[in-house]
Amino acid sequence: MVWVALAVVALTAGAVVVWSVTTSASSSDPPRERLPGAGPTSPSAVPSTVESLAEPRAKPPVVRPVSARQVLAAAERVAGSGMSLGVAVLDVNTGELAVGRGGGQEFMSASLCKLLVAVDVLDRHRAEGRRLEPGDLELIERALSGSDDGAMNVLWGKYDGAGGIGRVAGRLGLTARLPPDSAETWGDTVVTAADMVAVYRHVLRGMAPEDRAVIVGALAATSPVAVDGFGQHYGLLHNGASPQRYAKQAWVPYEPAGFLLHSAGVAYDDRTGHAYAIALLSIQPYTDEQTARDRLSAIAAAALARLTG
Repeated sequence: MVWVALAVVALTAGAVVVWSVTTSASSSDPPRERLPGAGPTSPSAVPSTVESLAEPRAKPPVVRPVSARQVLAAAERVAGSGMSLGVAVLDVNTGELAVGRGGGQEFMSASLCKLLVAVDVLDRHRAEGRRLEPGDLELIERALSGSDDGAMNVLWGKYDGAGGIGRVAGRLGLTARLPPDSAETWGDTVVTAADMVAVYRHVLRGMAPEDRAVIVGALAATSPVAVDGFGQHYGLLHNGASPQRYAKQAWVPYEPAGFLLHSAGVAYDDRTGHAYAIALLSIQPYTDEQTARDRLSAIAAAALARLTG
């Protein structure tokens, strides 16, 4: 008995459908028809699925990380004259550092010093295997989120803040220091924009996760108004603080007329997950408070715009 297999191929709705009919040379049985979609008799006759015949789907475009240099350039393009400005940007993920206009210039730190002292206190406890007392943990949070000078005064006296500046500078390779003619008041500490982005690199890459969470949590919860009544929504925090945008702010009236105004923190690019430490330090003479705020906020906004497409 000889069997013969015939394959009829038809195009239906853009797909290949195969019917197989089996006949016998010696039988009078009627032909048996396979249901459409039952598949070919040979696995190699046609593709096994309709999807395999479709056009390949386009892959979503790959977003390349923005370079630290691009963020820096955006900030500098809107930075006008008439002020002393220090700018530095660090891509924490790649380690790319861009130091721009005045990035190596020394500025009085004012409240930026609070971040250095918090890092020193936490690092020392970690190295000595001691837990930080709950009361001291609260002091750190108050000093960072509300920029509470009273809390900082306690930490400075209890934990050898003057020595702490030297310890942090030595470990992280900073130029931060207390000037020789200083009365060892914490706000007299001088720092550079490059120093501040290095501090954030240590916070995000060098500190124990529990200690990092203390600092990032406090800065991400920065209050709109500081304990002394100064508004903190300017610079990198012109739209407020969050886990994606946090910073330590610093301010002090500057003689003869003007303001020392700083904003140094971290911003994340949600598209790539990269974290960028950005430091904007300024001395703005002969201006009022609101103008000083607006200037620094415009510089920060230009830098942050590079991280949102």
